[in-house]
Parts: sequence; C-alpha cells; structure tokens
Amino acid sequence: MSFFNAVKIFIISIFISKYAFSAEGMPQFNAYTFPTQLFWLIITFLLLYFFISLLILPRIRDNLRLRKNKISNDLERAELIKVEIEKITQEYNQKIDNAKNRANETIKNALEKADQDLLSQIDSVKKKITKKINESEKQTLDLKNDIALQTNEIAEEIAALLIEKILGKNLSKDDIKILTSKTTLIRDA
Repeated sequence: MSFFNAVKIFIISIFISKYAFSAEGMPQFNAYTFPTQLFWLIITFLLLYFFISLLILPRIRDNLRLRKNKISNDLERAELIKVEIEKITQEYNQKIDNAKNRANETIKNALEKADQDLLSQIDSVKKKITKKINESEKQTLDLKNDIALQTNEIAEEIAALLIEKILGKNLSKDDIKILTSKTTLIRDA
C-alpha cells in the first residue's frame, strides 16, 4: 500500500467520523475543524520536510563530506610525514654509524701511529744508550789502560826507589820494566 493511499484513507476516515468525535469545550477537539487542522498540519510538515531535505541535509552532507576529505587528507599527510621522519631517522642513524666508524678508524690509526712513534723513539733511545755505553766502555778501557800505564810507571819509580834505598844500587829503567813485566805475568797466570 502506498503512502498516498494511506493518507486518503486517513482523510476519509476523519470526514466520516467527524460527528463522532465532536466535543464542545476545546476547539482542537471540535470535529468541524479537523480537516483544516489536518490541512495545515500536512502543509507545515511538508514545508518542514522540504526545508530540512533541501537546505539543512545538503549542508550537513557537505560538512560530513568535507570533514571526511579533511580527515583522509590529514591521514595521508600524516603518513607522508611519518615516512619522511623514518627516512630522516634512517639517514641520521646511518650518519651516526658512519661518524662512529670514522672516529674508531681515526682512533685506531692514531694508536697505531703512536705505537710506531713510541717504537721508533724506543729504538732511537736504545741506539743512543748503546752508543753511550760503547763510548763509556771505550773511555773506561782507555782510563783503565792509562791507569795501568801510570800504575806501572809509578810502580817502576817506587821499585827503583826501593831498590836504591834497600840495596843501594841504581837500576836502569829498562831493568825495572823487565822485572815488573815478569811480576805482572806471574800475577795474571
């Protein structure tokens, strides 16, 4: 059953029962005014319906569509920003890793260079020490030989003086050298 058929049946039933519902006190319940009240009720609801459907609902639909578009655009922008942030974060982390690797490599190279410098300095110091030791040994040997010569000369002079004092003879320096050389040979053996 269609809507218009239902409205027709309702209007007909009102006209038929107009005498049955009539009351005397209140004009709303007076059956003679039902058709005009019904007419203005239908006109008012139709105007309200058209007003809402033609003016209000399209604005609401447009607002909902705009809101939906704005939300979807915001979500797309947020996704793009998220992807960009992830990309920047990856680049940042990669740069940090590269910097750490370069720093570690620089430190490693510096340590190797420092070790090489230390070893070269140690070798240089060892060579200097060895040279000094050799020079000192040579000087010590020269001093020892000089002392030995001086000791021999002093011993020869003392021996000559003692022989002269004890024996009363003057021996030549060559005789004293022969005697002292024989005593040093006996002492070394």
